[in-house]
Amino acid sequence: MNKGMQHWLAMVAVAVMLMAGAGCDGVNGPRPTSVATLLEHSEAWQGEQVAVQGRVRSEDVPNRYWLEGEGQQRLELLPPERIGAYIGREVQVSGRFEFEVGGQRRIRLSKVTPLDKPSPEE
Repeated sequence: MNKGMQHWLAMVAVAVMLMAGAGCDGVNGPRPTSVATLLEHSEAWQGEQVAVQGRVRSEDVPNRYWLEGEGQQRLELLPPERIGAYIGREVQVSGRFEFEVGGQRRIRLSKVTPLDKPSPEE
């Protein structure tokens, strides 16, 4: 095998190891954004994996959960069983953003990370 081929194979091996080690997060990982941006540009974010911060709020009837940004802007969070334990807390959520024309804007959760400590009564 000539030196040019050995060099090329070494470069390919390094690239494969880097992609495996990073889990390809740079390509397919969630894109950081804000509640306001998702509300203002919903169509552009449709189907995207996003990472957003805010406070979890809820409504009892029907049992719904929201991520609230500044100015009480909010996005619905699904499924309810993944978020209910975080009511009133500041969190970062990751998941797929969904938008329906004339409908709700929501995030189907893949990950919830608390950004604060729970209060003593929790």
